[in-house]
Amino acid sequence: MRDVVASLAVTLDMFVSRPDGDVQYLDKYVDTGYDFEAFAATIGGLVMGSASYEQAVGWGWTWGDRPTVVMTSRSDLPVPDGADITFSSGSTAEEIRALAERIDGRVWVFGGGRVVTDGLLGGAVDTLDIAVMPEAIGEGIPLFSESYDGTLELLEAIPYDLGMVRLVYRTSDRQVDRPDL
Repeated sequence: MRDVVASLAVTLDMFVSRPDGDVQYLDKYVDTGYDFEAFAATIGGLVMGSASYEQAVGWGWTWGDRPTVVMTSRSDLPVPDGADITFSSGSTAEEIRALAERIDGRVWVFGGGRVVTDGLLGGAVDTLDIAVMPEAIGEGIPLFSESYDGTLELLEAIPYDLGMVRLVYRTSDRQVDRPDL
């Protein structure tokens, strides 16, 4: 099975965004030394919730025709020209596994907290890759939408400029095809 990575940025108080979805706290951490392009080159497909999808479309869809599954019951979401988007209200973990079976490269569970939690609870996420920004926003959308008591083995803790720290965890004992972190 291919590697499925849930990778996202959070604040020091473990929020992915402000209550309204705003992630402007990330703006000052663009030049931390993290090579996002190298990470993106390993991605063969994405899974995300509708709020994350709307943000990605609003920022300008940069994922081309990489297969993307949007977890939603909504039917009114736009699809960028040339994008390969599937909307699903099914099981997040099952959708992640199905996408992993049909693509080359890693599956990126892009967000938000509900999608990440459902993927973890369903045993479909192999790697949890969190960039912790030295910001405390006090309230917002949490990284986890409910308790997760699975095993997390810390693989790496990598400091970057401006106080950012990247924490990479393996979430299971499964052997997967993994590119270098």
